[in-house]
Amino acid sequence: MTVSPDDARHLTVATLDELWNSGSPMVLPIRGEPACRLRLDPKNRLITLVTPYESPEPDVANLKNIGFCGVSDGEDEFAELTVRIEDSVHGAYALFATVVDGLQIDKMPLAAAVAAGLARHRHVLASRGPMSTEKEVGLLGELLFLEFLIHQIGAGPATAAWQGPLSEEHDFTFDSVHVEVKTTSSDRRRHVIHGLDQLVPLNGVPLSVLSIQLTRTTPQSGRTLSQVVAHILKTARGHRVAVETRLTSVGWQADDADLYPTFWTLRSQPRAYSVTGDFPAITPDLISPVVPNFPLLSDVSYTVDLTDLHYDSLPDPMREYVESKMGQQA
Repeated sequence: MTVSPDDARHLTVATLDELWNSGSPMVLPIRGEPACRLRLDPKNRLITLVTPYESPEPDVANLKNIGFCGVSDGEDEFAELTVRIEDSVHGAYALFATVVDGLQIDKMPLAAAVAAGLARHRHVLASRGPMSTEKEVGLLGELLFLEFLIHQIGAGPATAAWQGPLSEEHDFTFDSVHVEVKTTSSDRRRHVIHGLDQLVPLNGVPLSVLSIQLTRTTPQSGRTLSQVVAHILKTARGHRVAVETRLTSVGWQADDADLYPTFWTLRSQPRAYSVTGDFPAITPDLISPVVPNFPLLSDVSYTVDLTDLHYDSLPDPMREYVESKMGQQA
């Protein structure tokens, strides 16, 4: 496809491919006013439009593969609009051609030209957004426990124990106990159980539910999900790749770190509840005898309120993480 054949201001597809496939960075001025130039960086798969800065700035905060910044060069200020190329370079180049035409031919303000280009070439860029608050809180609870374990038993054993992201039945597995982490931001320990098998002990290993309560707080007394992730990746050292793999599998994207501005802290000390005979768990063994055509059931979820249930301990080295059961009333 040849873009804007009327004045040859833009590259043909053949020329674009030749330049991009060369692998060499280059700057391509585009004739017209205001001055515009494209920086091609094939090695890092980036294309950047540089043009004089003007406000308001384009709104690209919710787009995954595009970024904007203002830069100063002496007394001059420039706007830099950058697209990261995930697939073909053609779509991104067509986007920039549309933006430049809006600036130079239609004399549109910068923000309007970018908005028009994005509207026309929306397929080039993926929208980004944070995971739901429920998922954010759930992941944060698992990471806080992982962080504790890294300091207690080391990054390797702690990471190996974190099995939930690998689609295993329970979040953390040890020889002495399996731990299912449940986290809430409410003032009661109300937790959603997903599926009839989530609270089924495996291979005779005891199972405990770790109940964590979080609350929103200030930067002085709490941390964001992104800050906790950064600290864990730092302390994981040689096991960082394994941690990153698990984070990706649960929906974490490093490029979206700025989308999690909420500061969280523990509302109370975590508690552990042994999944034994008096725990309010719905399992196949309990309900299959009384539910007609039980195998036809699927996607069963239910909520338990553990606030007033007697809690238990966890074995070492996890004992210090939970509230001692000695402190509860008989």
